[in-house]
Amino acid sequence: MTPERWQQIEELYHAALAHAPAVRAAFLQQACPDDEALRREVESLLAAHDQAASFIEAPPADIAAGLVAEEQARSMNGRTLGHYRIASLLGAGGMGEVYRARDTRLDRDVAVKILPEHLAQDAEALRRFEREAKAVAALSHPNITAIFDFGTEAGVSYAVMELLEGETLRARLQRGALPWREAVELASAIADGLAAAHAKGIIHRDLKPENIFLTASGGVKILDFGIARVKHVVTAEAETLASFQTTKPGVVLGTLGYMSPEQVRGKEADAPSDIFSLGCVLYEMVSGQRAFTGETGAEVIAAILKEEPPALTGAGTLRQLPVELAQIIGHCLEKRPVQRYQSARELSPDLRALLDGGGSLIFSSRQARKPLRPGIWLGTALVVLLLGAAVWLYWGRQVQAFDSLAVLPLVNASGDAETEYLSDGITEALINSLSQFPQLKRVIARSTVASYKNKEIDPRKVGQELNVRAVLTGKMIQRGNDLIIVAELVNTTDGARLWGDQYQRKLAELMTIQAEIAKQITDNLRLRLTGEEQQRLTKRYTDNPEAYQLYLKGRYYSNQLTIEGCKKGIELMHQAIDLDPTNALAYAGLADAYADASSVCLPANEALPHVKAAAEKALKLDDTLVEAHTMLAVIKANFEWNWAEAEKEFKRTIELRPSYARAHQAYGLFLMMQGRTDEAIAEMTRAHDLDPLTNSLSASLGWFYYLARRYDEALARSQQLIKLVPGLAVAHYNLGMIYEQQGKHEEAIAAFNQAQLLDPGNQAISALLCHAYASAGRKDQAQRLLADLIQQSNKGNLDPVGVGTIYAALGDRDQAFVWLEKSYQIREDNLLFLKVDPKFDSLRLDPRYAELLQRLNLSPQRLR
Repeated sequence: MTPERWQQIEELYHAALAHAPAVRAAFLQQACPDDEALRREVESLLAAHDQAASFIEAPPADIAAGLVAEEQARSMNGRTLGHYRIASLLGAGGMGEVYRARDTRLDRDVAVKILPEHLAQDAEALRRFEREAKAVAALSHPNITAIFDFGTEAGVSYAVMELLEGETLRARLQRGALPWREAVELASAIADGLAAAHAKGIIHRDLKPENIFLTASGGVKILDFGIARVKHVVTAEAETLASFQTTKPGVVLGTLGYMSPEQVRGKEADAPSDIFSLGCVLYEMVSGQRAFTGETGAEVIAAILKEEPPALTGAGTLRQLPVELAQIIGHCLEKRPVQRYQSARELSPDLRALLDGGGSLIFSSRQARKPLRPGIWLGTALVVLLLGAAVWLYWGRQVQAFDSLAVLPLVNASGDAETEYLSDGITEALINSLSQFPQLKRVIARSTVASYKNKEIDPRKVGQELNVRAVLTGKMIQRGNDLIIVAELVNTTDGARLWGDQYQRKLAELMTIQAEIAKQITDNLRLRLTGEEQQRLTKRYTDNPEAYQLYLKGRYYSNQLTIEGCKKGIELMHQAIDLDPTNALAYAGLADAYADASSVCLPANEALPHVKAAAEKALKLDDTLVEAHTMLAVIKANFEWNWAEAEKEFKRTIELRPSYARAHQAYGLFLMMQGRTDEAIAEMTRAHDLDPLTNSLSASLGWFYYLARRYDEALARSQQLIKLVPGLAVAHYNLGMIYEQQGKHEEAIAAFNQAQLLDPGNQAISALLCHAYASAGRKDQAQRLLADLIQQSNKGNLDPVGVGTIYAALGDRDQAFVWLEKSYQIREDNLLFLKVDPKFDSLRLDPRYAELLQRLNLSPQRLR
């Protein structure tokens, strides 16, 4: 191909890029109607442009390099390097070509960068590249593109990186400047990545919009971090001359425009050099213009060395930007390295302070640092101490700020209802994992966040509704054995993104992905985990992926609380155990599944032995499983009446997972049975705080105030719940019980009748209504309804405790104790409230009452 043809293709390519994608085809048809080959070449470049903007790099600015790479790609496609099978070209430039490839060993898609020949044949350069590749690979930072591997085969040297989807910052800037908050958020993420690298002694040396990638999930990645950037030191003049000899001026300006003064002088680039480059990038993000420009490379270099960029604020500026932002950028762009931020770790606090809208910037001024006279050392030291205290206080508030979190249901974007168990299971697993750390005082329970499923989510609104400082949102896609999870962590105060990333792995790697996401959440919420807590965060209960998926399916079906769901849940948990008998998590899931079944499809006396056996097996395998501790505590309290051992289990549970709502709820019931009413209300309040949108918990809290004889508070809570959920039967019959104890018998009867309308056929409500008739002196109505209830009780459809309380209200103590004895024999857990329920008040002076308490191992001490 002749140089004239190259120029023709290049000019037409740039002309086409100036048009919107929808009209490019028509433009090319008009521009070259008689030259089909020319049109095909340009269309190929345009396709490469669009594809590259969606993956690793922006398209090459050097058109000739791009066309040569396309030619080479034809020979590379289908070729295998190591265990990486090349699929297609993603992008190319002066430092090599990037291909989409398949890792045949781990069965995942990756990006493979083929290093240019001049680098691959330089032994010293390759050794240096290997050292840097190992250093960058060890960083493992969410804002740095991960490096998986490198090698040489048949004379071809290559690096293997994670495959990204989205666009480069350069592609984004082609659409115009960014809102200043978005620009600062991006700069903050870039600074975090640089800080991690600088801490390891790694300097990027070529930070620019082309090397910053915005992932489709909202994440930020720094590309080519020290990879294929191994350059000999050259003078500015040589760099300029070589650049102009090989490509057009715009390409040179794009590279030179982000170099620090020390770089263009040919000096060693250290951390402040990257800060200068980041300042150039941030300037361009907020202004839409480059900080340093010129007609020639020499003019750009002169601007970098001697000139200040156009002012961002003040008279004549087009955009309204915070003065503090201009100060931060100016501090980054100081000519002398010692006058800039000395590391990205210094820059990050100022960027975050600007986003938070409070506090002063950490750097004091943009003035050159001059030697201090001895007479002012004391004053300077005092300033430093005060400044350090201010920074400490600021960051102390920040560290403690994110103490609450809601993990919202992952959206199942697979379009397949059969994979719903995965999205629900991943959500629940993350909640369970994160609720074990006391630094997170509130992790909202699964049953509450489930109310947001399949709804449009505004994280800030969710934060207000649930009173949390951070929200995790995301989506999941399963395609065969491939799994894609996109997650984003948001500050609910201002809607700022704290972190976001996309994971594309095999389904078999699900447990690893969950651990990585949980680790990123704790890092970005700034939790300081102990070594033991970090181990718990990444703990694996089974190495069998299929067993884990069966466990998740079992949880999914059991949580439906239907007859079919409970049966299927038990079956799936058994299958998971069969695949891995050492899987403690599956035994804990089996205990929960049988416990759920006891209230839905199995008699309690049949289900509970299975609950106990499964929980004990789980704890024998792993003593840290809170679900098993909770189930064992309930068994020991409600059915063995071993109150001391039960309390040990409850306390162990809450110690292991402070934000486990179910444990606080169960412990609250335990304490209420004991007559420890204040403690019981505190635990139920804690459960409600962790699970605020679960109506049964709201109703239980009102009922607890009733049992504690705090009727005004009980009334207020029940009325509030009815106002929020008018159709909730339990709220109405709670109201009836309160009215009855207040002597408002007609109001009580009306409330019970309303509850019956909302839940017809509920025999427990009928028993409460009958009790109200008896308390109101309407004995005839009470006797007629009691006869029906006894008939139902004989069929096993009614708890005998209800009948016993009715006889007590009618003044027949003998029959009351007959029915309470029946309840005792079948170990009905409602009998365990004998000590606190006001409906038993008329029996308390009877010796049989104290004797029954003794048999239940409930001491007769005064309520508290």
